[in-house]
Amino acid sequence: TRLADVGGIIVPLAPMSGYVPQVKRPAILPALYATLGIMQAWDVYSTTAALNAGAREANPTAAPFAGNPGSLVGLKAATTVGTIFFAERMWKKNKVGAIVMLAAINGATAAVSMHNMRNAKAAGR
Repeated sequence: TRLADVGGIIVPLAPMSGYVPQVKRPAILPALYATLGIMQAWDVYSTTAALNAGAREANPTAAPFAGNPGSLVGLKAATTVGTIFFAERMWKKNKVGAIVMLAAINGATAAVSMHNMRNAKAAGR
């Protein structure tokens, strides 16, 4: 036990700890994580629909995975987990930045999925 002399009185000091109070997360953060999962699932669905209608995968990174639904799901799962991992790291240093980043990624994924659905509809004609 560590002791301190406070005005001639010896008092025990509190043990040292690594406790750091946590900042409460806003409800938007878990909602953005859930939305990310939904957007990625929609991207798998829309990509598969477009490919089945005769379109081709334009993203060179995703193209090797696009022909196999299991591989595409694995790619999207890894992308989702990686995004959440880095958003959590970002949250510790830049809370607003983490929220803005997730909102932007969700919006971009929604735009890609809508584009895929238009391609599926156009290719199916």
